[in-house]
Amino acid sequence: MSMADERGGSFRRHALVLASAVALLVAGGSAGALLAADNPDPAPKPGAAARHLLLTGKYAEAIESYRPLAEHDPAAAVGLSRCYREQGQTAKAIETLRAAQKRDPQAAAVAAELAWLSFLQGDYPAAERQAREAMQAQSDQLLARWVAAEVLRVTGRLDEARAAYKWFVDFYNDHEVKDAEQLRWIGLASAQYARWRRLSDQFDFLVNDLYPDALAADEDFWPAHYEAGLLYLEKFNQAEATREFKAALQINPSAAEVYAALAQLALQSYELDAAHKAIERAREINPHLLEALWCLADAHLANFETADAIKVLDEARELNPLAEPTLGRLAGAYAVIDGWPDKAPGSRCQKLLDAVLAAKDAKSKERRGGEFLLALAKTFELTRKYPPAAHFYRQAMERMPELIEPRGALGMICMRLGEEVQARKLLDEAFEIDPFNVRVSNSRKVLDVLDHYAVLETPHFVVRFDRGKDEILAKYVARYLEDEVYPALTRQFDFRPEGKSLFEIFQRSGNTSGHGWFSARMVGLPYIGTVGACAGKMVALASPNDMEQKYNWARVIKHEFVHVLNLQQTQFNIPHWYTEALAVESEGLPRPEAWDRMLAERVPKGRMFDLETINLGFVRPKTGEDWQMAYCQAQLYAQYMRKMYGDDASSKMLAAYADNLDTRSALKRCFGVKQEDFERGYLDFVKDIVKKLRAEAPHEEPSLAALERKHQAAPDDIDVSAELALARLERNEYRAAGQLAAKVLKEHPQQALAAYVMARLRMLIGEDAEAEQLLERALDRKAPNTRVLQLLASLRLSAEQYEQAAELYTLGARLYPDDRQWTKGLARVYLKSGDTKRLVKPLEAIAQADGDDLVIRKKLAQLSADARDYPAARHWAIEALHVDVMDAEIHRLLAQAEAALKHYPAAVGEYEVALKLKPKDSALRFALADACLQAGQTDRAKRELQELLAVDADYPGAQLLLEGLEEAPAAPHKK
Repeated sequence: MSMADERGGSFRRHALVLASAVALLVAGGSAGALLAADNPDPAPKPGAAARHLLLTGKYAEAIESYRPLAEHDPAAAVGLSRCYREQGQTAKAIETLRAAQKRDPQAAAVAAELAWLSFLQGDYPAAERQAREAMQAQSDQLLARWVAAEVLRVTGRLDEARAAYKWFVDFYNDHEVKDAEQLRWIGLASAQYARWRRLSDQFDFLVNDLYPDALAADEDFWPAHYEAGLLYLEKFNQAEATREFKAALQINPSAAEVYAALAQLALQSYELDAAHKAIERAREINPHLLEALWCLADAHLANFETADAIKVLDEARELNPLAEPTLGRLAGAYAVIDGWPDKAPGSRCQKLLDAVLAAKDAKSKERRGGEFLLALAKTFELTRKYPPAAHFYRQAMERMPELIEPRGALGMICMRLGEEVQARKLLDEAFEIDPFNVRVSNSRKVLDVLDHYAVLETPHFVVRFDRGKDEILAKYVARYLEDEVYPALTRQFDFRPEGKSLFEIFQRSGNTSGHGWFSARMVGLPYIGTVGACAGKMVALASPNDMEQKYNWARVIKHEFVHVLNLQQTQFNIPHWYTEALAVESEGLPRPEAWDRMLAERVPKGRMFDLETINLGFVRPKTGEDWQMAYCQAQLYAQYMRKMYGDDASSKMLAAYADNLDTRSALKRCFGVKQEDFERGYLDFVKDIVKKLRAEAPHEEPSLAALERKHQAAPDDIDVSAELALARLERNEYRAAGQLAAKVLKEHPQQALAAYVMARLRMLIGEDAEAEQLLERALDRKAPNTRVLQLLASLRLSAEQYEQAAELYTLGARLYPDDRQWTKGLARVYLKSGDTKRLVKPLEAIAQADGDDLVIRKKLAQLSADARDYPAARHWAIEALHVDVMDAEIHRLLAQAEAALKHYPAAVGEYEVALKLKPKDSALRFALADACLQAGQTDRAKRELQELLAVDADYPGAQLLLEGLEEAPAAPHKK
């Protein structure tokens, strides 16, 4: 095995190459646990048992085993100190080492270990001095050399650091290294050298040869799995990273660093609950683990808990006051609260920037701050503040060109900001540097797909689309955006974004669906649970033409354009929940039935979000219901604001967010209310809604066992008996159900639930008439039992007693307006009875409640056209096209309506589209010719008729119309 010194250099033994390059995603090493003093001697030693206990996480037993050995064995003293350090007892670890050094001042391993502990605490002068002492005692003490190289890196002496890392490569190539820990330090240094020298092929060697060799040398050496996992993690190869981390934990279930890495892995997918659990476990083992604190801060930042993040970072700063990943995160957290540095020159963020980036003097060759700027940029990205994230990624690249991460990250930010030309350049450069980064690779593939897309520009929008599959859709999207969405929303929010907003519609390409490309476009990874998304300056959506289930694309693009406006007008400071609230409100649809059911079930149980937790429902919901609940509650927050504080409540809040206020401060400034008081009022508002919903909906049924206990305690309680009868019926226990119901009805013939049970039993044996009588007798028309009302109405419908059925469904709709089963029942009555005039109203209510229902919209367009209500026909045909622009019949209906309204050019356009979808439809071509004639396009009408007659010479009226056109003078143009 050997490593190349430079790109293209020869190997003494070549690394094995993985079959799939995508699986070889690798990342940088990390400061993890150190486990044994350098000693390549494989022979059993007195400390072997203690070492095994340490490596397998049995720290208390390892301490007992190491303690008597440490008095005379420096290696045992190192092992003992690591037992303490793994549990966060750094002071004890240092005390143990100093005692050992006092006994044996020439013990290189002890000095190296002290150097490493000093480095982790940010005492870089001490770390450098102690590492030098260790190397003086033993020139090839690898831990000491690793610490020395790391000190050079963090103090900005990057050229010297590079040479120090290269020393490890040379050492490995010149020696047969078989010690697991030595291989670890070689791997860490080689990875840094490979990054800085752009030797990407070395990462393949590390994960496939070097770290497996370490495990071959010592099967207990879990850090080999850990370091390989970190290599995969950096490249977003989540599957391989997970495999390596789990393998590490199988050896040592008490490895705190691995749990911190698992938390970082969870954060890549915004799985905040999983991240918190892993962090909690890491901190149980080692409460002073810096990596765990970084992950905890990131988890808080991702959930917009910035103040909590600052507290955590202050704790991290106590452990190491100079660690740039800590300081960068802290500066970013300050900026989230205080404002971006360019808008707050005296802010805490700016002061920290000045302190970290200040050079010693003008001649200094030190370049500190690259990793600080990288952490700062990542913090802005984590909090979705993309413009400043881009700014600081650029600064990180300039300050420390050796870093490989900023270029790809900046490319991803440019993708989100719609700056695709710049993104392409950056991502290509990033891929050249690091071809194993999954997000970079996927994003480049997205750009390759977009290269073949067509572009449609309007005054305010750029729409990119698959010309072969989505050209019709793109034209309607552009028209809707320009003519309806832009004027209405820019007026509503009193804001116009600079430049043209980019919309991209993704279709299937190769083996990847449109939704897959859409997901890769937004995050560089395979799956997003929505069909549309906005990053502030661009919107991507999966083409409805490629979806198994069609969706209302007009509603989606309007929703997403609200995000475009809100994010830009608040400089990306609006919280996720509030822009979703405004976007949902803009759709203009009533609350879905599913949301009502959620509210009725969850609010009484206290299973609600509040303003501190609602963002988590969007970013990483535990369930699909949590996701829907977040949308529902966000809309209710907006409605509550408007009800309590007026129609201008939203504009006031947007202005407050634009001034960099958080929600608590915004509520205080806009409405003079504390957040706690606002929450109490909101909760009362929601509870009032739920009271009405629960009054309309069937009550939650108790369990059968509970009903049996209640019945035994009160056998004469008719309501309990009826409830028990229903429970028996629903378990198909017909005899028991009938006996209970009959007993109740004998004494109380109008008991609704018992009548319902008995009616159901009668229907089972075909006695529908008897069932009707039971239900009619039990129906209270002022406060009907919904089960009785619904069953009686359905029986009347089945018996074709349409007026009586309509009366009952109308009663239900009047008493329970939020329960749409009654409106749907009315629609069934009128549809079955052929009463098309009365059918329209319930169908309109159903369509208004379900924005994605194509069938209802198409039916309404046809009914309206049949009734010669052409404005309504036009409206519903357009609504239907908002769900499916590829339906030729809808275009035909719209064209007919436009022609009837004397909008002849529009009719021509719709007939053209319909004919494009059904080119062999002679009736469509004849209608197009007639529309052209009405529009004054006589020559076009002649051509269409001639083409029609060429394929269908006997089409009725075509020849006669053509002859008339050829004989008649040119018709005047009709507008």
